[in-house]
Amino acid sequence: MHETQRGRRYIIVDDFLSAPDFAAAQDLMDRTPCTLRESVISTEDGPAFRSRGTRFGLDLGSPGAGEQPQVYEELARAVRTHAHFYGEAGTEWDSLTFTFWKYPVGSRLGWHNDAGLGRQGEFILFLHDRWRPSWGGELKLIDEDPQPVPEEEAAENDLVLRMEARIERSPLSPIAIMPKPNRLVMVKSDTIHTIGRVDHTAGDKLRRTLTGFVSKSPKRERTRANALENLSAMFAN
Repeated sequence: MHETQRGRRYIIVDDFLSAPDFAAAQDLMDRTPCTLRESVISTEDGPAFRSRGTRFGLDLGSPGAGEQPQVYEELARAVRTHAHFYGEAGTEWDSLTFTFWKYPVGSRLGWHNDAGLGRQGEFILFLHDRWRPSWGGELKLIDEDPQPVPEEEAAENDLVLRMEARIERSPLSPIAIMPKPNRLVMVKSDTIHTIGRVDHTAGDKLRRTLTGFVSKSPKRERTRANALENLSAMFAN
């Protein structure tokens, strides 16, 4: 495991899992049911296969919490050790979600930013055996902090068009990250990104990933806020 590249809003770690753990993660993906989604963001994207999401709280990997797949525990450990990137556990985030994705030839994912819903960031772990650079499927992102959005763009209903307008205003060109096997990419929330279309030369190969979000539960935020309000009321009386 070694960090190979870093920007303002992303970190790349190669050889993330040991060989046995990588094989076990691939086996877990093969055993996890996935359903076909005809489109994810835009009808222009093409179909992709997605598993049901698995959600964990802060107890993932802690003693007495029960044994979980090693890949989940390794990703949780990576999130915790990158507190400067995602924030402190329990304070700025309190849940992790994991979802398997498979992109066949001809599919892509349009420009978006995964903002909101308490998200602090996300991670992408590539689980295919081999991926040639000519097969496409790159993760492309704009390594720029969120910028103010003009009112006319904020009113645009089409997410992809809103994101493309932000890209057109940006002085930066997208960073293209190759989907190298056993590569982990960590990305901050509200980073504009896309998945390039998988080229026909990939044949029957699938772009396979385990992705997840690092989030602060809105429900817990409301519960904490309500508790503080009640506490203040008690002292006020």
